[in-house]
Amino acid sequence: MDKCQCDSPGFCDYFQKEMGIKPPNWQWCQDATKEEREKHWGDTQKKLARAKRGPWNPEDVNDRFITTASMIEDCKKYLLPKLARMKIKGVIGVPRSGILPASICALWLNVPIYTVGENGQVYPLSNSSEFGGVRMKNFKEKNGSIVIIDDTVSSGRSMNSFVSSINTTENILTCALYARPKKIKDIDIHGIAAHHPYLLEWCFFNTSYMNISLLDFDGIFSPNVPVDICEDEDKYIEYISNVEPFYHRLPRMFKCKGIVTARLNKYRDITEKWLDKNGVRYDELHMYPTEKEAIRDANHVAESAKFKSEIYSKNLAKIFVESDQSEAILINRKTKKAVVCPDAERLYK
Repeated sequence: MDKCQCDSPGFCDYFQKEMGIKPPNWQWCQDATKEEREKHWGDTQKKLARAKRGPWNPEDVNDRFITTASMIEDCKKYLLPKLARMKIKGVIGVPRSGILPASICALWLNVPIYTVGENGQVYPLSNSSEFGGVRMKNFKEKNGSIVIIDDTVSSGRSMNSFVSSINTTENILTCALYARPKKIKDIDIHGIAAHHPYLLEWCFFNTSYMNISLLDFDGIFSPNVPVDICEDEDKYIEYISNVEPFYHRLPRMFKCKGIVTARLNKYRDITEKWLDKNGVRYDELHMYPTEKEAIRDANHVAESAKFKSEIYSKNLAKIFVESDQSEAILINRKTKKAVVCPDAERLYK
């Protein structure tokens, strides 16, 4: 299709989706090239196919930003059936990320979580004083294997190091929810064979990835500002000054390379104070020129993506984290560099 066929926002028969002003994806479509429109059509068809088949299949792990919610579903669908058919007396989570799938599986299987003491001895967290929970207070050990669970096995070093620290006569099995295909043979149980690259929401914002990443602001650190608030200056200032952050996306361990936002530069002081109050560490803060506000508002998606792409192209950062999927696609195409869109669970390379 050479050009946009819709004379107003609404449901588009070509894309089979709502093309509206909020977000302004209809405006993006009007200005898009034939090639951009065809690529977007292909991406939309893939998304519709995933929606029809329900939870995403193992092959979809590739090029994904895997959310915590998806991890829970993957435990349920791909890991739990395998563990349920085995004789298991308990599980151990490899600190820290492995504790998430281990806890989930322990709850669903109704088996205790074990831990490893300083001397390498394995023992169950079996009463309330040891954080095993009331349900495990009167637990009596059964025969069976103890499964060591990690979220991923990539090189295998973390799993091998953890196993070597254990001093026990118990039968130990190793398990990972996501395992690189060439490492599957090195563990006893796996959920999904996952090729790189994939990024994990539960640890991404507290890893050294932040050192090489530029991040969007609204929609990443905090919710997008509601449209009715955007239209009232006083309400807008009040909102961005006090909005509650997305705590799971605040970089706490590593400083991010920079923040690039289409928020107007006249709100820099308020924005910097909010970032400082919430402990966000960053090298640079790029904000959209205030004098170009009318240009931005006339075609928000295209102009925001253009602004962010120009900065990303000149920057040494290797990842851009963008909240809006339409902008993420445009930034990736313009820069030919990696863009993560957490809410869409996508890594565009």
